[in-house]
Amino acid sequence: MTSVSTGAAIYSLTAAALAVGLVVTLHAVEPEFDPSWRMLSEYSLGRYGVLMRVAFLAGGSSVIAVAVALAQSASPGSLGLVLVAFGPLGAAFVDTDPVITPRAQMSRRSNVHAGLGALFILGFPVAATVAGVAAASDPAVGSVLGWASLAPWIALTWFLAATIRHATPDGTGSPEVRIGWPNRISMLAYLTWVALAAVVTLT
Repeated sequence: MTSVSTGAAIYSLTAAALAVGLVVTLHAVEPEFDPSWRMLSEYSLGRYGVLMRVAFLAGGSSVIAVAVALAQSASPGSLGLVLVAFGPLGAAFVDTDPVITPRAQMSRRSNVHAGLGALFILGFPVAATVAGVAAASDPAVGSVLGWASLAPWIALTWFLAATIRHATPDGTGSPEVRIGWPNRISMLAYLTWVALAAVVTLT
């Protein structure tokens, strides 16, 4: 393993932990956003919105860094991780509208944010699976990451099922639209995969 890969893995692990830590902190300092139905992105609209923006930057950059760390064993399979990382990186600079905003009244900015979110939420499990399979030539990495990529798929399935089950005709969020925890758990599952990938590349 080169010094570049080692440094990227260490940065990825640190940045992923920072992103999770900031989100946990936001649950405490912005309690007005009920985690059972408010989306993670809405923390950017609160008094400490800068923390959510930093969390987006940390999470997105951790994905790019782990792609660099995996490049030796998964190249070019890790390139998909770089692509989907632009979702959270872009979301750090483009705020969403509150989830209670009807779809027809959403701003252009919010629609861009939604597109960036979809890129990451829907794309990460695919990118993680491809990277894990591509790294299979390195038994120390591929065997672990291949199986670990099931976790992001399970989390995504839960999120999509909750979204479909609680969907309203106009797309408006409410306390009855219980997608907050599936959103948070899916992000945790994604960043856990990133952290695991960083760890196995260091071993």
